[in-house]
Amino acid sequence: MRNKYVAYPYVGWMALFVVAPLVLVVVYAVTTRDGGFTLDNFASMLQYAPVFGRSFLLALIATLICILLGYPMAYYLARERGWLRRMSTMLIMLPMWMNFLLRTYSWVFLLERNGFFNSLLSSIGLPKLDIIDTPAAVVLGMVYNFLPFMVLP
Repeated sequence: MRNKYVAYPYVGWMALFVVAPLVLVVVYAVTTRDGGFTLDNFASMLQYAPVFGRSFLLALIATLICILLGYPMAYYLARERGWLRRMSTMLIMLPMWMNFLLRTYSWVFLLERNGFFNSLLSSIGLPKLDIIDTPAAVVLGMVYNFLPFMVLP
């Protein structure tokens, strides 16, 4: 009873920045421009079925890669003791201290046509990779961003 007011700022923040936007999305989904009720917006979603399908396929591929990489890493961390375990955990958690969007945009810098990796490949005489704006780049970014969530729990 003595600390019942401590949660009020958090509840207000969540109501303003989580609940209110979700309510607005629902309102826009079931209304017309005139403000009348409609379900036509949901009927027109079928035209985006290929996009939804491709998104789910890329998510499935990234999930499988995260499982294939994450479970052996997690098993290794669970079996290891001492400083090596602490250092490995730290190296997995370290990128998560940076903003998610910044981590994603860093991959754009690394993978673009004249980016770091292609400059490195050109300097040693290998052909450039054209991976940016491809499904492979999307899967790479998702695996990089979500692999720690597969390993750490």
